[in-house]
Amino acid sequence: MAGAEPRTVSASTGNPSIPVSRWLLFWGLALGGSAFDLITKAVVFQRVGPPGSPAVSVLGKILELRTSYNTGALWGIGGNLPFGSLMFAVLSIVAGVFILYWLFVLRNATDRWQTAALGLIMAGAIGNCYDRLRFGHVRDFVHVHVDSINFDFPIFNFADNMLVIGAVTLMLLAFREDPPVSEHAEPSARKSSAPPQS
Repeated sequence: MAGAEPRTVSASTGNPSIPVSRWLLFWGLALGGSAFDLITKAVVFQRVGPPGSPAVSVLGKILELRTSYNTGALWGIGGNLPFGSLMFAVLSIVAGVFILYWLFVLRNATDRWQTAALGLIMAGAIGNCYDRLRFGHVRDFVHVHVDSINFDFPIFNFADNMLVIGAVTLMLLAFREDPPVSEHAEPSARKSSAPPQS
């Protein structure tokens, strides 16, 4: 499998061991990405102001910083649901626990790209979950629109970007073909496990 290191099997448990590089990759992306998201939110909301403040242009009339509160999921989906923000916070926590369990308890963190994708998803989940638990909503501020063609994309943040990039990467990896299994692996395994002949 491309991006995967050879699986080494623990003699005590029989499970594949996780390379240290995978732990560093996952937590580097998860913690670094969530920190970047929270810092950018704090800086932009301090500089631009609360929702309703004049937007700040970044790229003409296409890209601007416009602060907004979102009580729903990605791009405001489900924002009208009762207790929607709390519900999505709980879902983020459940998803985070499942990712950790799947990667490090079941020991599936051997593929580099898969680990990176889940690290980005964890970063996005942490960033938005923090907002929901502390403020009761998510802070969004990136606004892309092209008025000439009536294109107006929902306001988002960097946590949303990381969630989307991670999810798209996982979908692309699902279509990746695994390399053929070596025909010599099974006989050698049987030979090594066979009891000595007297």
